[in-house]
Amino acid sequence: MFVLIAEKLDFLLEEKCPEEPTETTSKSKRAAYDKWIAADKMKLESQETSYDILESLKGMFGHQSRRARFEAIHTLQNIRMKPGTPVKDHMLTMIAHFNVTENLSATINQETQVDMVLNSLSDMFSQFTEYVIN
Repeated sequence: MFVLIAEKLDFLLEEKCPEEPTETTSKSKRAAYDKWIAADKMKLESQETSYDILESLKGMFGHQSRRARFEAIHTLQNIRMKPGTPVKDHMLTMIAHFNVTENLSATINQETQVDMVLNSLSDMFSQFTEYVIN
């Protein structure tokens, strides 16, 4: 996969092969098809296309991804700022956890993220939390 990205062929992983052109197919669609086929031939895998390989991997490991996503969200819901921890450090930890959930295709909107951060702050920030909520 890294070779595909380095060679700017990563579109093979994200796009299905365009339909085979016919006599009435436009030049741009024919060019897109030719580009996809030429790029697909450059890779080292055998008969499967890169898109098919990626879909197969998702099928094999999708359940692990779901479990990882569950764990990441569970951590975010239960994380609490430790006493004596600087706010900056706690925020960096929260941001790292939000990035993990995003990389695992979990979508948490911005307002919910703010709510989760406010909920994670220590009791020392209760007045601040109340102010932001109201």
